[in-house]
Amino acid sequence: MNIYEKKYCKILSKCLSKGVKVQGRNGLTLQLTGQQIQANLSNGFPVVTGKKVFFKSALIEAEWMLKGLTNTKWLNERGVKIWDQWSDENGDLGPVYGHQLINFNGINQLQQIIQEAKINPASRRLLCSMWNPSDIDKMKLPPCHYSFQFVISGKRVDLIVSMRSLDLFVGLPYDMIMYAGILESFSKELNLKSGSVIINTASAHLYEEHIEAVKLYISNKKHKLPRLKNKPSISNFLADDFVINNYICEQRIKVNVIK
Repeated sequence: MNIYEKKYCKILSKCLSKGVKVQGRNGLTLQLTGQQIQANLSNGFPVVTGKKVFFKSALIEAEWMLKGLTNTKWLNERGVKIWDQWSDENGDLGPVYGHQLINFNGINQLQQIIQEAKINPASRRLLCSMWNPSDIDKMKLPPCHYSFQFVISGKRVDLIVSMRSLDLFVGLPYDMIMYAGILESFSKELNLKSGSVIINTASAHLYEEHIEAVKLYISNKKHKLPRLKNKPSISNFLADDFVINNYICEQRIKVNVIK
């Protein structure tokens, strides 16, 4: 089993065996508090192989976010419908992720980070926040992944992602792909080596209705991670510019996305 999925299966198994039952806003969950999962990109691009996932959809969502877009129509035109259940009749989601990245009270955080990293790569302030208290009540869904920070050490750059809430079975595989794509594009822009994506979450949880699907995934055969053969720079992030080769996986495991 590849190292990334070994870690992923470990946290899934831990949640099944030690998770505390919590009746949340949208269903009964098994919850772990204060968890972390990492993927070292030198071991391959972190797409789970024990079930089929549509990695292109995650990269399209990352492009949507980095462009500062907040309407689902752009996603729909590219075959991504995950956000439809939260948007209004016009496809609007309010000032969610992308808005905050490029217009956090008038500040383009993403541009600032890129400029700062080029001038001062040792900076410990290469951080974007999507949690804007003045806009939370205007959002259809407050950010789950609410901040990310690049940390450059010599010629290597890592990406640390902070989450308030993480759906381990449905959300984590796509969140990891999104941020792996962002890290790879940032490293290309800065001519650095991509290190690890490190996701820290306050609430890591499994929904009760996903438990049997989780067990099936854990028992499924795992394969080598695919390899990234081409990537864009973060200043011109285009999902279509990513080329990922040799993705071998088991069949898709369909479950409901919990709103």
